[in-house]
Amino acid sequence: MEFLLHGHEFNLKGANRGFFTTRLRANLERLLEGCECRVGMRGLGLVVACPDEHAVEARQRLERALGVQTIVAGERTAPDPEAIAPVALAMIAAQQGASFALNVLRPDKALALTSYEVAVKVGRHIEATLGLPVDLRHPQRRCTIVLSRQGALVSRAPEPGPGGMPAGTAGRLLGLLSSGFDSPVAAYRLIRRGARVMFLHFHSTPLSGQGSSVPPVERLARQLTRYQLSSRLYLCPFEPVQRAIVANCPSPYRVLLYRRMMLRIAAALARDLHAHGLVTGDSLAQVASQTARNLEAVSAAVTMPIYRPLIGDDKIAIQAEARRLGTFDISAEVSDDCCSAFMPRSPALASSSAELEEAERGLDLPALVAESRARLEVRRYHLTGAEAREGAGAGEAEGS
Repeated sequence: MEFLLHGHEFNLKGANRGFFTTRLRANLERLLEGCECRVGMRGLGLVVACPDEHAVEARQRLERALGVQTIVAGERTAPDPEAIAPVALAMIAAQQGASFALNVLRPDKALALTSYEVAVKVGRHIEATLGLPVDLRHPQRRCTIVLSRQGALVSRAPEPGPGGMPAGTAGRLLGLLSSGFDSPVAAYRLIRRGARVMFLHFHSTPLSGQGSSVPPVERLARQLTRYQLSSRLYLCPFEPVQRAIVANCPSPYRVLLYRRMMLRIAAALARDLHAHGLVTGDSLAQVASQTARNLEAVSAAVTMPIYRPLIGDDKIAIQAEARRLGTFDISAEVSDDCCSAFMPRSPALASSSAELEEAERGLDLPALVAESRARLEVRRYHLTGAEAREGAGAGEAEGS
């Protein structure tokens, strides 16, 4: 079985296209480890060849091959209409519908065999054998034939890949990762754009009847690692900061001050990690702390860029994406959210940066940030086969 993979955006990069293609090829080799696949170049795309017994597993893993826009899976034949015809016939016969069409591609225009010649000869063979008419506009059965010097790849039709940019090509970011639905989806969206996203989770003593948020967050980090191949998760005990805020600050501002402290700690860690910005799962007006004025007031605590890819999405759309991503079931588990600890009865809905700065006047902000950084724990994950495992792996050596 062979899979012909095409990108989209990085093929428009001109002189830089080689960088993205090389990274995608290396990512594919790691992603497909254990499937006995060979990854090579084919025109403007890449080709993955694997034994038939690993084809199903390889196809499943390619769903996580970021940067791949389309996947053409099929059988390799000689580049001759006589060899192509029976394979294409079997592809069409296995489908349902009253019409068919062939999509014949010839990326290498130096080939003597033309796409028109193949389409006519193979199409007539199928018409005569199955009695089906050709419908080029709205066919119900489809077959794609890709011609190259190595032969012809005959498949049912191009299938969508995950799209985006190859993992690890757009710099480092630090994502604030909770056990909820939003932040894993937000992190994935930046991973899909090529960012290497490291994770920071704030946790506290669980409320009565709830479990710790750390185990589900570790599972979320592992799931996201299946897309970006290696990850780091930093765990920060946040209860000392919360108790300082409760003891020294006005009650209505507590949650906003929690979030400002989280951003300060995250920005300090991001600078240590040479990350270029923070990623949060904020969605406008979803909760009291995410009104436009509160987001502005909270963001003013740091100068580092803050990326909010979910800002215009509602919960239904976010949860639907979480299902596709594979994080929904993990986030659906009941676990503690540290921001729910010491909640005020009436949280502020429209604060200003000046109000929050005044509310923080009784806090030793540099000391709180320094103490939190000193308490950080780190977990490292890397992809091994189909699963993400803990430990320093390729691209995640100690101290990197």
